[in-house]
Amino acid sequence: MQEIQRIELEGLVNTRDLGGFETVDGRKIRPGRLIRSGELYDATSEDIKKLTQQYHLKTIVDFRTETERAGRPDPDIEGVRYIFNPILNEETMGITREKENDKKDGLKELMKFISTPDFDVVRYMEDIYERIVSDAYSIEQYKKFFDILLCQNDGAVLWHCSAGKDRVGVGTALLLTALGVPEDVILEDYVKVNDYVRDKNERMIGGMLSGIEGPEKEILRPSLEGMFTVRKEYIQSVFKRIGEIYGSVEQCLETAIGLDNEKREQLKKMYLC
Repeated sequence: MQEIQRIELEGLVNTRDLGGFETVDGRKIRPGRLIRSGELYDATSEDIKKLTQQYHLKTIVDFRTETERAGRPDPDIEGVRYIFNPILNEETMGITREKENDKKDGLKELMKFISTPDFDVVRYMEDIYERIVSDAYSIEQYKKFFDILLCQNDGAVLWHCSAGKDRVGVGTALLLTALGVPEDVILEDYVKVNDYVRDKNERMIGGMLSGIEGPEKEILRPSLEGMFTVRKEYIQSVFKRIGEIYGSVEQCLETAIGLDNEKREQLKKMYLC
């Protein structure tokens, strides 16, 4: 079993160093180079100190939309380059500033939507994931992410979305595939988020269900849990959809992400030991 290196921080629950992940050819990802995370809004001064001094953080890549980052911006960190690289546009996310500012009505709409008898949370989430890798804009943004990685000569690069599970999950799966990490390890890393966000999700779901009793509550809870956690089926649907579009993940990396043999070897040289 692969040891997942969670970075213990005061304000952030889902920040991980991918260092130590072993590839199929026996190499390992270098420690302190590749960090996946949820949003950094709640990072304390001690968290920032640890990331910059112990992990030598040099670049932050923000996968969120403009509306998301406006509501909970990343902290300004001296000596760290910040790159805004939204994976989804506002229209695809179904987000507008008006909706973001009227969260009460948005919550009512969500609860009404997922309480319908034919709502299938797994199919719903799989559809979101499949749309991410089917969308030309999203693929181009992931290509930019790889371009950033190929320019990161020293220190760590950290990429994040809001929870660090969906957009980050897909990007990390593509990256680990490019580096030659086995699929079972990729899946293990992907679902590990559930362990880290469990308490936070319980509080959030509890708040959303407050005031709701009886059968409706029992219907809503598993749907909310399915939306705020991850399942192997979600990321496996990505691999399947990529296969349908490109033939294989390997072909997607080469033709859509732009990782020809030379660039892929460069990526491995930079991040593997």
